[in-house]
Amino acid sequence: MGSTGQPADGELGSGESTDGVTRRVQEAEEAVRRCVGGLEGLDDIPVSEHVARFDAVHEALTHALNQADELLSGSSGSGS
Repeated sequence: MGSTGQPADGELGSGESTDGVTRRVQEAEEAVRRCVGGLEGLDDIPVSEHVARFDAVHEALTHALNQADELLSGSSGSGS
């Protein structure tokens, strides 16, 4: 995947415009930044709460990877 999130060969799935793909990639990158930001301040909370934070980040990252897979495979993105 290139820096714009497009497949290396430049093909776009399901007729989506380059602007649409770029927008979706930027949204996914922002979602990843937000979820990883949820790990900040772990030193300030009880260890018993760390697992919930890690689980939330794992779920958000899994979702972002699924969206990236949809972009690359040309899926409509209606599922997930």
